[in-house]
Amino acid sequence: MPPNRELALELYRQMAPRYDRGGAKWPFDGLRRRAVDNLALEQGDVVIDAGCGTGLSFELLEGGIGPEGRIIAIDQSPEMLALARKRADASGWRNVTIIDAPVEEAVIEGMADAALFALSHDIMRSPRAIENVVTHVKPGGRVSVVGMTWNPWWALPFNIIHAWKLRRGATTYEGLGKPWTHLQKIIPQLEVRRVFRAHQGGYYFAWGVRP
Repeated sequence: MPPNRELALELYRQMAPRYDRGGAKWPFDGLRRRAVDNLALEQGDVVIDAGCGTGLSFELLEGGIGPEGRIIAIDQSPEMLALARKRADASGWRNVTIIDAPVEEAVIEGMADAALFALSHDIMRSPRAIENVVTHVKPGGRVSVVGMTWNPWWALPFNIIHAWKLRRGATTYEGLGKPWTHLQKIIPQLEVRRVFRAHQGGYYFAWGVRP
C-alpha cells in the first residue's frame, strides 16, 4: 500500500500538539545528528529539510550552515509547520524558508547544496517526492537520510514494537525492508548502513552525492 496523504494529514494534525514532548525528540537526537553529519555542511550552504515536521533538525542544520546559509523546510502538515515557525522565530533563525506543501508538489526555488530526509518513511517511498527534492540539489551536492527499517532476523520479536512505532509517523509499511531504493535509482553510489539498537530497533543511514 502506498503512502496515504489524507491519513498522514490527520495523523499529524492529532499528533502535533504533543509531538516534541511525546518521544519524537530525545530518542532520535543521535540519529538526526549522524544524518546531518553525513551532509558535511559548510557555512553558507543551502539545505533542503524534506518532511521537516516541527523543525527538530533545524538546530543541527543551523550549526552547519551558519547565518549565511539557508534552510528550505518542506512539510504538508500545517499544524507541524506552525510549530516549526515558532521554533525558528524563538531561536532567531531568519534564514528558514518554510514551504507548506506535499514534498511531491513543493515549488522549490533555486538550487540547494544538500538535502536531508529525517525519519520520513512516507516521503522515501514516494518517487515523485524524491525526484522533486534531488533535482533541486546541485550536481555534486550531498543527500542524507535516516529512517526506520525492519529489524534483522535475529531481532524479529522487536518488529512488533517497531511496527507500532512506525504507525505513529507513517501510513505504510511498503518498502520497509529497503526504504532507500527510490533514492538509489537517482544516486547509484548511495552508501547505506543499517543499525540496530535494543531500545530503538532497526534504523538505516543512507548518503551520497548527486551525479
